[in-house]
Amino acid sequence: MRKVLLDFKLTHTPEQVQDYLALELDFPEYYGKNLDALYDMLTELSEDTCIGIFEPEQDREIDSYIHKVKRVMWDAEAENPHLCVISADLEENFENV
Repeated sequence: MRKVLLDFKLTHTPEQVQDYLALELDFPEYYGKNLDALYDMLTELSEDTCIGIFEPEQDREIDSYIHKVKRVMWDAEAENPHLCVISADLEENFENV
């Protein structure tokens, strides 16, 4: 199983988030770097992959975008049996089961 830990503390813009996702998830160069493209890439994974999501504990402008990214990941998890998404926020893991 492939394990990917995402720590968004160094991301401050949606572009940085998307660049970080592309790098850490080893997406191809044609990755569209938007939420729809993220969903497509995650639902197409054929290798068992577990993604752990960590966020800084401070309020930042980028937090609402990161929440959208997490929502896309959970939606993709529901469609792809090869994908597992775990949040560092324990309660979020049960809200999205």
